[in-house]
Amino acid sequence: MTYTAQIYEFTAQLPEAERYNLTAQLRRAATSNPLNIAEGSRLQHRRRVRAFCRVRLPPLKEVVTGLGLRQRLYPALSVPPVTVLIDEGNQISRMAHSLIQRVGTSTEPRSS
Repeated sequence: MTYTAQIYEFTAQLPEAERYNLTAQLRRAATSNPLNIAEGSRLQHRRRVRAFCRVRLPPLKEVVTGLGLRQRLYPALSVPPVTVLIDEGNQISRMAHSLIQRVGTSTEPRSS
């Protein structure tokens, strides 16, 4: 959720012309991540949790790609540096991938 809040703060700096394009897209993708994690945490079987997580990773990559696009389109906007947010997004993506690997493919219920 912290990362999503950072994306909201960051996108507030984008030009007004991007309100319905890049800003909206970045915010939607960033918001979907913590919401999907919360939704997936209620699943009871490991296989379903893993499948759920796999489907939910693309929005995070969408955020990182959108930030890269912002960096190319508006290089003068550098507070905070977009590279910090890109690196953090990539790290969260790696952590999510690691979670998917740990959950495994077992059909056994998750332990509490």
